[in-house]
Amino acid sequence: MIEISNVGKRFGNFTALDGIDLKIPTGELVALLGPSGCGKTTLLRIIAGMETPDAGNIRFAGADATRLHARERRVGFVFQHYALFRHMSVFENVAFGLRVKPRKERPSDAEIRRRVFDLLKLIQLEWLADRYPSQLSGGQRQRIALARALAVEPKVLLLDEPFGALDTKVRKELRRWLRRLHDEVHISSVFVTHDQEEALEVADRVVVMNRGRIEQIGTPDEVYSNPASPFVYQFLGNVNVFRDRVQGRWASVGNEALDGTTDGAENAETNPVAFVRPHDIEIEASAVEGAFESTVKDVHTIGPIVRVELLHETELIEAELTRERAHALSLTRGQTVWFKPRQIKIFNVPGNALEEGGSGI
Repeated sequence: MIEISNVGKRFGNFTALDGIDLKIPTGELVALLGPSGCGKTTLLRIIAGMETPDAGNIRFAGADATRLHARERRVGFVFQHYALFRHMSVFENVAFGLRVKPRKERPSDAEIRRRVFDLLKLIQLEWLADRYPSQLSGGQRQRIALARALAVEPKVLLLDEPFGALDTKVRKELRRWLRRLHDEVHISSVFVTHDQEEALEVADRVVVMNRGRIEQIGTPDEVYSNPASPFVYQFLGNVNVFRDRVQGRWASVGNEALDGTTDGAENAETNPVAFVRPHDIEIEASAVEGAFESTVKDVHTIGPIVRVELLHETELIEAELTRERAHALSLTRGQTVWFKPRQIKIFNVPGNALEEGGSGI
């Protein structure tokens, strides 16, 4: 168990972390997710012992580790750019952490060899033991870096955007592989990413961060399906943001809005804002109850989905349909159609509180 209590960190006038509280149970794989500058890497480095917090404390298995040096914490760290030793073979890179242990703790050469080959088999790269980093692909190098981190039998495994330098196809392969590997070694793991899909696919829990604070903690399904704030809604996937006429028209559409579910008390300083995912918008060729008339502005086929841009008065709306549904509608630019949101989430937010990045006007 890793316990992070009221951790704060400043760099000059910049507040990197502001009162962070987080518990990571043993064996859990947690993603720290957020935009650049939100504090996720700073938090990871504080857990590792590479940074010291200005306030708060870190506990490993109940013991205070706040002031312990990184090498005393038994933490494995994997960087984005591999950090392999170019002059060492794959075998020696993985063995490095064992060879530099104090003499009393250092395993025998035979034990080092056994451990290294066990790890190379685990990551399915034992056939590369005699190769050098320059002879490996990016994906192979990152797997070797992970094996090196595991060689010292860490209590905690930390990964800082481990797949950020890889192409899309390799990233997808490696994140599935990381999930399977974690299930085998079953140690507490924390990884930093700004890739929403990566966090939602790999993690047991996702910690969404923004401006040095935690916006929401939950399972991938919880943070995506039940976002706790406008920021989380906009950061996790595409979303239409309707800032106008929520009270008069949008609040009468969708089950949640009909039930009167909004977030935050209404007052003169806040405005009701509706959020709708593109895949939660239905399009009809003729008028139906509760639907809004609009004009097809553009149609884009992207693999298995069709992304449709609609213009409703002054509002630009994005919808996502299956290819079959789009074909049935025979959508063309300039066509008049009717759209209806299936699900709406309404937040009462300050007028200047919305983040950039959501679709809609």
